[in-house]
Amino acid sequence: MSDRADLAEFIDLAPRLARARGEEDHYVPLFAADIRDWFTGRGWFDEPVELWLFDSEQGVTAARVMCHRSAALAAELDSAHASTPPLFFGAAEAIDAEALSGVISFLVERAEQVGASRIFGPVSPLPNVTGGLLTDGVDRPGFFDSAWNPAFCWPTFAEAGFEAWGLAHTWEVPVGSIPAARATAVTAAEWQRLGLRRRRVSRFGLRRFADRLLPTLNSAFASLPYYTAISPSQLRSQMQGLSALMDPDLIIDITGAHDPADAPPRCFALVIPDPAPILRRHGGRLGVRAFLDLLRHRHTMRDAVLIIQGTDPRHQGSGLLSLAIRDLNSALIAKGYRRLRVTFIAEDNPASAAVFARSGGRKMHRLVFVDRQLSPSSPEEHH
Repeated sequence: MSDRADLAEFIDLAPRLARARGEEDHYVPLFAADIRDWFTGRGWFDEPVELWLFDSEQGVTAARVMCHRSAALAAELDSAHASTPPLFFGAAEAIDAEALSGVISFLVERAEQVGASRIFGPVSPLPNVTGGLLTDGVDRPGFFDSAWNPAFCWPTFAEAGFEAWGLAHTWEVPVGSIPAARATAVTAAEWQRLGLRRRRVSRFGLRRFADRLLPTLNSAFASLPYYTAISPSQLRSQMQGLSALMDPDLIIDITGAHDPADAPPRCFALVIPDPAPILRRHGGRLGVRAFLDLLRHRHTMRDAVLIIQGTDPRHQGSGLLSLAIRDLNSALIAKGYRRLRVTFIAEDNPASAAVFARSGGRKMHRLVFVDRQLSPSSPEEHH
């Protein structure tokens, strides 16, 4: 891509292809603002991002992909000692399996050109892994901050020699069937007896919440094989705009009863009403009309998304997460939400999955990252 017209085509391609396949109610648009940042080189990612468009023989754009590098993520994936770092890719869209095969052939060629030892994705150029590729459950719609792709994607990558990495699932909890014991709000007397308190997070206090959240977030996820530490400015950027959308009752921030006001939470959960239907209507473009649309429908969004939760490692196993989920479930019921959807939980993290299973949840999508090792001398030997 070389100009603004290409950028507009890259942004508009996903909704256009979704409409062409009759999947406009399933796909999850990327934020147009993020794509513009990738194109202009703004942001915090390690190295420049490449955005590529692919035309059909008839001259119609049929696919797109993003290529990027990340020393931090490469190190987390145990590639630091490889001869060369991986080529990461993301934002992949294709009209059909044939077009996606063309993208994959390009990725192999591009990896050879830059001397990459491995191709890994789909992953965004963020300070930690977001993305993934659905292998099952594609008949169910995607939701905010989750992956979604057509059914032909995983078989096409598998046929091209890619292996599954990091098996995970998204989850869905029907609010109406949550057991009463898992949806009883924690009483003031119970908080006092446990030496804890829940701090309320207002729209105006969201930035302060982000600042005190960060140490717990980084320490809670540090042991995961794909997580790279997030800086304060990165987290603030990721949470920008949530104040207009958030439901304060769905944000959980638990700390000690006598901890300072700005102490990091011992346990937290960041949950928001799901804006995906509105984002689809605007193709990921958050302009004035989309923003007003979000404000207009904020109180009618009946699905919620748990974006992230975590417990300070020093307090894990103490029952804090159960308290957080009780308060969350109670709020979901009181506010009339239909279901809670949970972004991907890796299969090697059964404790987190069990929390939602005990609330009556079920697996929704199965997803993986795709990984292909390349020969240093000739990537095509593995094709």
